[in-house]
Amino acid sequence: MVSRIAIIILFQVFLSLNSHPAKAQAWIKAGYWYYKSGLPVSDINSTLYTHLICAAAGLNSSYHLSIPSPDEFSAFTNTVIRKNPSVTTLLSIGGWDTNYLTLSAMAGDSTYRKSFIDDSIKTARNYGFQGLDFSWLSVSLGDMENMGALFEEWRAAIALETRNSNLSALILTTAVQNSTDKKYGSFPIDSMGRNLDWIHVLAYDYSMPEDDNVTAASAALYAPDDRNVSTDSVLAAWINEGLPASKLVLGLPFFGYAWKLANPNENSIGAPATGPAVTEAGDMSYKQINNYSKTQGAVGPIYDSSYVVNYVIVGSDWISYDGADVVRNKVSYAMKKALLGYVVWEISQDDNWELSQAAGGVDSAGGVDSGGGVDHKRPKSRILIIILTTTAAVIILLGLAFYFIRIRILKSKSKGTKLKVNNAAAAGDFDNNNPDMIVYSLADIQKATGQFISENKLGEGGFGPVYKVIN
Repeated sequence: MVSRIAIIILFQVFLSLNSHPAKAQAWIKAGYWYYKSGLPVSDINSTLYTHLICAAAGLNSSYHLSIPSPDEFSAFTNTVIRKNPSVTTLLSIGGWDTNYLTLSAMAGDSTYRKSFIDDSIKTARNYGFQGLDFSWLSVSLGDMENMGALFEEWRAAIALETRNSNLSALILTTAVQNSTDKKYGSFPIDSMGRNLDWIHVLAYDYSMPEDDNVTAASAALYAPDDRNVSTDSVLAAWINEGLPASKLVLGLPFFGYAWKLANPNENSIGAPATGPAVTEAGDMSYKQINNYSKTQGAVGPIYDSSYVVNYVIVGSDWISYDGADVVRNKVSYAMKKALLGYVVWEISQDDNWELSQAAGGVDSAGGVDSGGGVDHKRPKSRILIIILTTTAAVIILLGLAFYFIRIRILKSKSKGTKLKVNNAAAAGDFDNNNPDMIVYSLADIQKATGQFISENKLGEGGFGPVYKVIN
């Protein structure tokens, strides 16, 4: 019985050792698709991503989701899984297109929150999405506490729906801006950490030509002078607030910004500028930047390793952006910082999937995959842990099994030996020729017991009376 209990306990330990690493999230390669982008869903190269996020549903006056393009949204999942059956899809809610006052009113009332939550879950299921992404990018001081309550209730509703439906739980994520600036109040860090599967950190737009009169790396990985915002400082701030690195997904911009130089001869980072160039706000997709550079005979691309950024110069136009080498370096950085993955805004802005392939071509050690393909493997450290724990558990199981089998054999032999002795005694096997057997005569016994007097009688044995010997 003890052996069985021990084996059962060890078997449970074995299962827990192997199931725990499996629960850890695999490396996330996510990308947003925006319904106004002009990229047909059927043209998405979903093989380059593990997660694709359909952006974005709005919110109506009844606090139900408003789907802007029902045909595209309803076909999204079934379309992208044709090229990649393992891709996971999420429905994004909110973004800059959503009315802030409606979001704020919903979050501030428990009845409205329930209406919103229930409808979001129902819509995700009806449209075939496997998760929900909440992008509330203009949160005010009074909204912070309400946001925490929203995440708590949302997670509870998802858990309840999962139990009742026997379906896999919906993924729940959110997108946050590039700062933990507390002028709007403290983010509900505890609620975010407990209730969200992960958080998209939109690590870009640190500097834009509409706001700054000097050229800048608008998505700089580092800020050498420590005075400007950088991705490194933004991530450190979120982690210092209490969010674990393993819950953070790094935002990668597939776009850049163009400044108009005040003096074309001054054209490095930090050069004087007069405002946006090329487009009204200066924003340009990676595809536009490549095309503009080729047709206009740009100088560059120039790589600045201090900020980790590319820029090109076309006369008095100065454009900063993330090229393939920058994207690879940022993904490698995210891996070394033990983040959960990366998320792209926005996949239609790529040029022939160059940046998507560059991001996906970084291997689990933070280096470039020579094959240039998408590495869906787990980090090597996780694989090593699984192998070691499995091997150790198997060895212990085999050792215990051998030990208990050995004990059982020995007990069986011991019982057999006792049985033979008892059988021999019961049969009165005294007629053997054992030379060491001592034989007493009746006269000797009579003398030793005092002629069998009752005073020397001790009792009755199995073979007759037992007497005390008189010396």
